[in-house]
Amino acid sequence: MKDKCVLCGGTLKKKLVNYEIYGKSIGKFSALVCDSCGEQWFDEKTSKKIQEVEKKKGLFGLSVETKVSYSGNSLIIRVPKNLAEFMNIKKETRVTLYPENKDKICVMIK
Repeated sequence: MKDKCVLCGGTLKKKLVNYEIYGKSIGKFSALVCDSCGEQWFDEKTSKKIQEVEKKKGLFGLSVETKVSYSGNSLIIRVPKNLAEFMNIKKETRVTLYPENKDKICVMIK
């Protein structure tokens, strides 16, 4: 019996895949990959190894939840220090904000 993809029913095959997070490659890891939809699954041991590499490279925990605040007549969103450092954002850095859709604001650094 072959493993089947829970998303599309395709066949899962073991492959070495490049793992990227936030646009940065952190290495190649063993995964089960669906031959139909391309979805990838990592076992627990591999997931822990990926997490260790993310931590070593300073990429772990960059996704954070924050609240919108007020400053005068404007709404402000604070950028945590570790994310600002990763993105090389400093005081007075110029950015462009634009809506990607009704639920997502993008920030482009100039």
